[in-house]
Amino acid sequence: MDNINFANDIRMIEFAKSAMNFFLPRWDKIPSLGLYMDQVVTVIEKELAPVLGFDNEAFITASMINNYVKLGMVSKPDKKKYYREHIACVMIITILKQSLAISDIRLGMDATLKKVNSENAYNRFCDYVEYAIKTVAESVIASDDTTEIDFKFVIGDAMITMAACSFATKIFTSKMVSIIREDEKTLTDNE
Repeated sequence: MDNINFANDIRMIEFAKSAMNFFLPRWDKIPSLGLYMDQVVTVIEKELAPVLGFDNEAFITASMINNYVKLGMVSKPDKKKYYREHIACVMIITILKQSLAISDIRLGMDATLKKVNSENAYNRFCDYVEYAIKTVAESVIASDDTTEIDFKFVIGDAMITMAACSFATKIFTSKMVSIIREDEKTLTDNE
C-alpha cells in the first residue's frame, strides 16, 4: 500500500473540522437528578461520540461502569441512581482510558482531587481536553503531512495537560488507523 497522505484525505479533514466543534458538558450541564445505568451510558455515548464513535466499537458499557465502581474509581450509586459526580467521573475515565491504564487514571484522579474540588477539577479537565483536541485538529487541517503541534497552556496542572494531549493525539491516530482499515477493506472487496 502506498504511503497515505492524511493531509489530503477528506475523511481526516472532516473529522478534524468536526473535532474543532467538540465540547464537553461543564459540571452544571451534567444531569443532577439521578439516572439509571442505561441512561448514564446513553449520556456518555452522546457526549463522546463525536470523538470516539467513529470505529463502531463500544467505548462505554454498563459493565465498564460497574467495574469502575468495583475499583472504587466511581462511588457507588445511590439506590441504583447515578448523579452529577458519578457521571463526571465516568466521563473522565472514558476519555483517559483511551491512552492510560486504569490504575494510572485512579492515581491521577486521587492526586488531583486532593488539590481541588470535583467541580473545578472536572471543568478544568474539560478545558484542557477541548484545547488539546482543537490544537491537534488545527494542525491536521493546516498540515502538509508534517504535523507540528504546539501546546501552550498558560496555567494548569501538568498531569491534566499531558493526559489531555495524550487523548487528543490518540483519537486522531485512531481515526487515521480507521481510514487505513477502510481503504484496505475497499481494496480487498474490489479484488
